[in-house]
Amino acid sequence: MQVNTRELADILVVELQGEIMGGIDSEKFKNLIYQTIENDVVQLVIDLSRATWMNSSGLGMLISGLTTIRSSGGDLRLANMSERVRRPLEITKLENVFLSYASVEEAVESYQPH
Repeated sequence: MQVNTRELADILVVELQGEIMGGIDSEKFKNLIYQTIENDVVQLVIDLSRATWMNSSGLGMLISGLTTIRSSGGDLRLANMSERVRRPLEITKLENVFLSYASVEEAVESYQPH
Protein backbone atom coordinates (compact mmCIF):
# COMPACT_ATOMS: atom_id res chain seq x y z
CA MET A 1 0.00 0.00 0.00
CA GLN A 2 1.23 3.45 -0.88
CA VAL A 3 -0.02 6.58 0.87
CA ASN A 4 -0.19 10.09 -0.57
CA THR A 5 -1.62 13.10 1.24
CA ARG A 6 -2.79 16.55 0.28
CA GLU A 7 -4.83 19.27 1.96
CA LEU A 8 -8.07 20.52 0.48
CA ALA A 9 -10.01 23.24 2.33
CA ASP A 10 -8.31 22.44 5.68
CA ILE A 11 -9.18 18.76 5.28
CA LEU A 12 -6.50 16.12 4.87
CA VAL A 13 -7.11 13.88 1.86
CA VAL A 14 -5.29 10.56 2.21
CA GLU A 15 -5.00 8.50 -0.96
CA LEU A 16 -4.44 4.79 -0.37
CA GLN A 17 -3.04 2.92 -3.38
CA GLY A 18 -2.77 -0.81 -4.00
CA GLU A 19 -3.75 -3.57 -1.60
CA ILE A 20 -4.88 -2.55 1.89
CA MET A 21 -3.86 -5.51 4.01
CA GLY A 22 -2.87 -4.33 7.46
CA GLY A 23 0.50 -5.39 8.90
CA ILE A 24 3.19 -2.78 8.23
CA ASP A 25 0.60 -0.74 6.35
CA SER A 26 -1.49 -0.49 9.53
CA GLU A 27 1.47 0.87 11.44
CA LYS A 28 2.15 3.45 8.72
CA PHE A 29 -1.52 4.49 8.70
CA LYS A 30 -1.70 4.69 12.51
CA ASN A 31 1.40 6.92 12.58
CA LEU A 32 -0.16 9.16 9.93
CA ILE A 33 -3.35 9.48 12.00
CA TYR A 34 -1.43 10.40 15.17
CA GLN A 35 0.75 12.90 13.27
CA THR A 36 -2.37 14.45 11.78
CA ILE A 37 -3.97 14.85 15.21
CA GLU A 38 -0.75 16.39 16.59
CA ASN A 39 -0.98 18.94 13.75
CA ASP A 40 -4.56 19.77 14.82
CA VAL A 41 -6.08 18.33 11.66
CA VAL A 42 -8.97 16.04 12.58
CA GLN A 43 -11.04 16.04 9.40
CA LEU A 44 -9.89 13.38 6.96
CA VAL A 45 -11.08 11.97 3.67
CA ILE A 46 -9.70 8.60 2.65
CA ASP A 47 -9.54 8.43 -1.16
CA LEU A 48 -9.84 4.78 -2.20
CA SER A 49 -9.92 5.36 -5.97
CA ARG A 50 -6.54 3.65 -6.42
CA ALA A 51 -7.03 0.92 -3.82
CA THR A 52 -7.25 -2.46 -5.55
CA TRP A 53 -8.27 -4.73 -2.68
CA MET A 54 -8.84 -4.76 1.08
CA ASN A 55 -8.81 -7.65 3.55
CA SER A 56 -10.09 -7.83 7.13
CA SER A 57 -6.84 -6.40 8.52
CA GLY A 58 -7.25 -3.43 6.20
CA LEU A 59 -10.78 -2.96 7.52
CA GLY A 60 -9.41 -3.04 11.06
CA MET A 61 -6.88 -0.39 10.09
CA LEU A 62 -9.66 1.94 8.87
CA ILE A 63 -11.82 1.28 11.96
CA SER A 64 -8.87 2.03 14.24
CA GLY A 65 -8.20 5.28 12.37
CA LEU A 66 -11.87 6.26 12.58
CA THR A 67 -12.01 5.55 16.32
CA THR A 68 -8.81 7.51 16.99
CA ILE A 69 -9.92 10.52 14.95
CA ARG A 70 -13.41 10.56 16.47
CA SER A 71 -11.97 10.42 20.00
CA SER A 72 -10.10 13.62 19.08
CA GLY A 73 -13.29 15.34 17.97
CA GLY A 74 -12.92 14.73 14.25
CA ASP A 75 -14.10 12.35 11.58
CA LEU A 76 -12.77 10.14 8.81
CA ARG A 77 -14.84 9.77 5.64
CA LEU A 78 -14.37 7.46 2.67
CA ALA A 79 -14.48 8.39 -1.01
CA ASN A 80 -14.23 6.70 -4.41
CA MET A 81 -14.72 3.10 -3.29
CA SER A 82 -14.65 0.46 -5.99
CA GLU A 83 -16.88 -2.61 -5.64
CA ARG A 84 -13.84 -4.71 -4.63
CA VAL A 85 -13.13 -2.36 -1.74
CA ARG A 86 -16.78 -1.75 -0.81
CA ARG A 87 -17.68 -5.46 -0.68
CA PRO A 88 -15.76 -6.30 2.56
CA LEU A 89 -17.45 -3.31 4.23
CA GLU A 90 -20.86 -4.59 3.15
CA ILE A 91 -20.19 -8.18 4.22
CA THR A 92 -19.12 -7.07 7.70
CA LYS A 93 -21.90 -4.45 7.93
CA LEU A 94 -19.26 -1.77 8.46
CA GLU A 95 -20.56 0.36 5.59
CA ASN A 96 -22.97 1.80 8.18
CA VAL A 97 -20.09 2.90 10.42
CA PHE A 98 -18.40 5.12 7.83
CA LEU A 99 -19.78 8.03 5.87
CA SER A 100 -18.85 7.38 2.25
CA TYR A 101 -19.07 9.51 -0.86
CA ALA A 102 -18.77 9.04 -4.61
CA SER A 103 -15.93 11.57 -4.89
CA VAL A 104 -13.30 13.33 -2.80
CA GLU A 105 -14.97 16.65 -3.59
CA GLU A 106 -18.32 15.44 -2.18
CA ALA A 107 -16.60 14.12 0.94
CA VAL A 108 -14.74 17.40 1.49
CA GLU A 109 -17.94 19.38 0.91
CA SER A 110 -19.75 17.24 3.50
CA TYR A 111 -17.58 18.82 6.20
CA GLN A 112 -18.79 22.32 5.31
CA PRO A 113 -21.62 23.69 7.46
CA HIS A 114 -24.85 23.99 5.52
